[in-house]
Amino acid sequence: APPSLRRVLRLAQARMALLRTLAWLCLVTAASGKKKASAKKVASVKEELRLTSLSFADGGEFPSDNRGDEDNVSPNLAWTGAPKNTQSFVLIMDSETPGGTKVKQKTHWMLYDIPKEVFELRDELSGDGASDVARLGMKEDAGQAPVVVDPMGQIDGWVDPEIEAMQKMIHGALDASFEERNRAKEGRNSFGSTYYRGPSKGSTTSFKLYALSGRLEIPKGSTKEVVVAAMKGKVLAKATLTTTA
Repeated sequence: APPSLRRVLRLAQARMALLRTLAWLCLVTAASGKKKASAKKVASVKEELRLTSLSFADGGEFPSDNRGDEDNVSPNLAWTGAPKNTQSFVLIMDSETPGGTKVKQKTHWMLYDIPKEVFELRDELSGDGASDVARLGMKEDAGQAPVVVDPMGQIDGWVDPEIEAMQKMIHGALDASFEERNRAKEGRNSFGSTYYRGPSKGSTTSFKLYALSGRLEIPKGSTKEVVVAAMKGKVLAKATLTTTA
């Protein structure tokens, strides 16, 4: 073939090779983009904060024992799915009660600076003028001390080492490094107390749990306004549990 024709053929072959290369690059880029998008989608899926109770079901009836006109003790609450960078939790319990043309709203219980290691509040933790909230995060079951009967302890003053160790744990002696300033605190409710106060019959009650990126570092007995203001900019996730007394 004449030189000019050979040149045209070489140029055509070069163009075809270039087009094949560009097509291959487009396929690789598209596949890579899909993988990145898929990875990003998976990374964005987070376990949602979930609040539950062994005492009642979400939307169900509130136990009479936990009402203010009965035993007036707090119910069991537990949670899962807190973000990895959670540093503390806040729990706020409010109620709404129909009253004529208006709905009465009250705050019954507030816990804040709950240690990040805590994932459950046992029943009867607070209420009727007593509370073990300050013991949350300690090694024993939030102050739920077992009754220990040891006949050998009555003989010549002998003390069973295992019983002594248990008694020390009960009194928090094994948690000396757990400073008081790092313990959970209760805020002041609508009734002027810093303990759990159960709702009245016929009211709709909500428990709101917040996962925070830090601690509030406010005094115990703070009002709801102070607690909510201190939470600003720290909320990572929220879960709600509702019940009717």
